[in-house]
Amino acid sequence: MHPTRFLQTILTRPDDDEPRLRYADWLLQIGNPLGEFIRLQCASHHREPEASTRARALLSQHHVQWSQTIGEIVDWCAFHRGFIEEIAITDMNLIKFAGRLLQHAPIRDIHMSNNGARLDVLPALPFLQHTLFLDISAQRLGDEGLEGLADAPLLAHVHGLNLGSSCITDQGLEALYDSTNTRNLRELYLNDNPITDDGIRQFVMSPLADQLERLDVRNTRISHDGIEALEHVLGEGLLH
Repeated sequence: MHPTRFLQTILTRPDDDEPRLRYADWLLQIGNPLGEFIRLQCASHHREPEASTRARALLSQHHVQWSQTIGEIVDWCAFHRGFIEEIAITDMNLIKFAGRLLQHAPIRDIHMSNNGARLDVLPALPFLQHTLFLDISAQRLGDEGLEGLADAPLLAHVHGLNLGSSCITDQGLEALYDSTNTRNLRELYLNDNPITDDGIRQFVMSPLADQLERLDVRNTRISHDGIEALEHVLGEGLLH
């Protein structure tokens, strides 16, 4: 577990390398190899290939130890800039452990497997200083699942939502654009779902359409006219 005096600053400033490097210096002073790993991954992030090779070797040796605080909760995790920032997790475990996970690591990307849990109970995270990318793609989420997600307090912390190939129809889309929890949503991926012009006519008049910076509607049932209506709102931010 990371000392609170370092971790809290890292959680508060997740985009900033400086708190991570300060922690790395302290770790190096006490002979902890995690310090070298943090420095190497930060360097690798800035395209230094030699650092990437050494960082992979260290991670291979210490992965179990460095991920032990959340290893039993997630299906897998990935380190970026020295810390766990990406996880795969079941809906039940995210519901149960979201607060714990996000107070122990600067997690930014969540790949959630949907096993039928009530997504409306995904909790609020009032302590969270950054937004999340939530991936629920390639699963049978369906309209009912999306309706639950639309009511979930956690959705208010999401800037990117991947619903590709999730059996979403116009009904599910309506639940999403009517949600009061989408204020931070900027990227929405609806590709490979049977969404039609009927859903798009209402969507383009919603506040959500105006705030999106990227919308993916490839391989849907939206006609050329529907695409034109979306292009009028999203311009180059539309993928079709």
